Parts: sequence; C-alpha cells; structure tokens
Amino acid sequence: MSKTVIITGGTKGIGLALVENFLQDGWNVVSGARNKSQDPKNSTSQNFFHISGDARDFNFHKQLASTAIEKFGALDCYINNAGFSKWLPINEIDTKFLHEIFETNVFGYFFGSRIAADHIKNGSVINISSIAGKRGSLNNSAYVSTKFAIEGLTQSLAKELGKQRIRVNSVCPVLIETPGLTAALELEHAP
Repeated sequence: MSKTVIITGGTKGIGLALVENFLQDGWNVVSGARNKSQDPKNSTSQNFFHISGDARDFNFHKQLASTAIEKFGALDCYINNAGFSKWLPINEIDTKFLHEIFETNVFGYFFGSRIAADHIKNGSVINISSIAGKRGSLNNSAYVSTKFAIEGLTQSLAKELGKQRIRVNSVCPVLIETPGLTAALELEHAP
C-alpha cells in the first residue's frame, strides 16, 4: 500500500517540486494551497488530490487530513511548506505585515503539526524552513524571525511527538530559484 503525504503550498516553487517528487516515488499526495492546482507531473486521479484554501486557517488543515484519510486510508507525512518572503527594513514593518507573515509562516506550521500529531502513526512532519532560521540578514527581520520560530517549533515537537513515533525535522534551504523568491528579490529592499 502506498504512503500518503500532505504538502501545503504545493502549487508552485518548492511545494510543487515536492508534490512531483513524492508522486514520482509512488506516494499518494494531498496538496493544499491558495492557488488552484494544475495537474503536476506524475499525477493520476487515483494518487493526487488538491484542495484550495489558506494555510492560516486551522480548519483548512483539518480538511486536508480528513481528505487524505478518506481518499487514501491513512496519513504518513505532513509537510508544512506554505509561506512567503519579503524584505523590509524595520522602520517599514507595520502590524498588518507582521500578522500576515507570522500567520502564514508560523501559525500555519503550528496548525499543520497539530493535525499531524492527531493523525500520523509512525510517520513524520517536515517543516520547510530556511537558512534564515539560522542567521539574520539585512532588511529581513520579520521573515528571519518566522524561520527562527520554525526551528524552535521543530526542535520542541521532535521531543514532544517522538513518544508517538512521529519524527519532526526541518529543511533549511538557502536561495532556491522559485517564482516567489524571484518576485521577492525584485522588490525595493531585497539584497
């Protein structure tokens, strides 16, 4: 029987690459993102399902898990990937921006991890973080703060969920050429 993975932010960039690679390796994939999904490479109607929604919404994560279990019978891996980056100097960061970036880049990961803890038996949670979670960078304090938070979340949940035989790890890429990063690098305060 094939294993099943949920991938948030699965319609572009790193998320889409993850979807396509898991499908190629024979996994069942439930993708969730605000954008509508086009059929990724290696997908069939039997092994791929996409749900449009917002990773900032706890109920969206519940819907992803219930769909995975209904369609494929189990949940083996949850990949928290949905997020965004935007360089801004500290004097241009306002409350609205902080809410948006923390709700997307941190709250969404908490929600996905919570759902994973409720449904995974002997599987894993993977948090897509960033090298920004290991060191600061110019005009990037809000994004960097969210990625430091993900590193702390990952380390804490590895200890907490390990008792349930759920491995929790993060991946910290440097700069991966994706449409989202390319757009962020074209903004005024980017390096």
